[in-house]
Amino acid sequence: MAINSLFDYKLLIKMLPLAMLYHNNAHAEISYDFSGFGTLGFAVSNNPSPYLQYIDNEGTFSKDSLIAVQLDIKFSSKLSATIQAKLAANNSQANGVDVDITWAFLSYRPNNDWLFRIGELQVPGYLNSVNRDVGVTYNYVRLPAETDSTSPIYHFTGAAISKTFNFDDSDFIVDLYAGKKTTDLRYYIGNEILGAYTQGSSYNQVDIDLVGMSFSYKTPKHTFVAAMHRVKVKNEGGEEWLKEIGFTEVIPGSEIGYYNNDLSSGASVTNRLDLYLANIGADIYLGNDLRLASELVYRKTNDLNIGINGVLGYVSLQKRIDKWTPYIFYSQIKTFSNDLKKHQRIDSNQVPSAIPNAGLVNASQHVIADIYQAYDQFSVAIGTSYRFSPVSVLKAEIMFVEVDDTSSLFDVSSQSESSNYSTTIFSLSYSFAF
Repeated sequence: MAINSLFDYKLLIKMLPLAMLYHNNAHAEISYDFSGFGTLGFAVSNNPSPYLQYIDNEGTFSKDSLIAVQLDIKFSSKLSATIQAKLAANNSQANGVDVDITWAFLSYRPNNDWLFRIGELQVPGYLNSVNRDVGVTYNYVRLPAETDSTSPIYHFTGAAISKTFNFDDSDFIVDLYAGKKTTDLRYYIGNEILGAYTQGSSYNQVDIDLVGMSFSYKTPKHTFVAAMHRVKVKNEGGEEWLKEIGFTEVIPGSEIGYYNNDLSSGASVTNRLDLYLANIGADIYLGNDLRLASELVYRKTNDLNIGINGVLGYVSLQKRIDKWTPYIFYSQIKTFSNDLKKHQRIDSNQVPSAIPNAGLVNASQHVIADIYQAYDQFSVAIGTSYRFSPVSVLKAEIMFVEVDDTSSLFDVSSQSESSNYSTTIFSLSYSFAF
């Protein structure tokens, strides 16, 4: 079990005596509700370069498979506790599974309008914030990756306040939240440089402070969301991040040279950054059993000149036909133009072979580009779900992923094409709840 998960669990355990004290004073009967959900999913592509860490031409159950259990404890009509544990592939290491405490919080609802929560909570503000792991609640095999990769975390240890404004046939909800999380950020190095870089996955431990506000408007048929988030990230492990990339001319005045992390060449480093996120989304019923859903995310940091700055989004159309729900979606992630162009300049930069150590220098350009990161891809998915019951659903999907300039969602070695390539992914999954 992850260290953070243990911390979150212990945090809730420390809060439970307070809840018990409240319960004793209120003379209410404690009730328990045990539930769970899971997905068994297989995905295979026609590309040897892994997509989303796990999906390649050998096939994998790791990306989509999970199982989770949840315990809800109701102390009174106003006070309750929730604990949810999930077993799934660990995205913060090269392989293996991990138990993660995704929910562990106390809730206090003094009336229908206000809700106070403290503990391990989900980041609010997205269409699938609360149910992103619960496959029976949506028809896609998996949520569109270009948008689902928006945030470095989706649950945190902290507090949240919700205020609901009730209307005749709708609700308007305002959520405020703040908290912390320690996690590992993953990036992939596509080239090996002896004594400096090893090809493969690297993980940096980071401490994250986040604060945000979200707005939701819900009717029986429609949902609209909007949110703003500020994420402060501090690097606690590995090398510091490149704030500015240096450049060394090998022939003065010729502009022939190489990019590097040498401070004497103009590079600078930092161990922290502020990331700003803003998103809007809607899930709309069009009539005739048709639903239209879309989300758009703006992501920006002013502290690093890197390719995570960009726009992400998707749009989907679904139609229910008895127990079947076929769907199609288009999803895209793109780094801002200036940052994307800089990534391409770095990745394509090469010095003449006559330059001493030209091979190592040229290999290092790919490494610097991998560290810089950038995204320029879109995907189109066509799939369907077949619902045996409200808590049992089978899904199948074929997805076409097109990479234009580059995409850090793929683990691409320097010997492979890193731009202008495509991948086809077939996925099959079965999701259930109990």
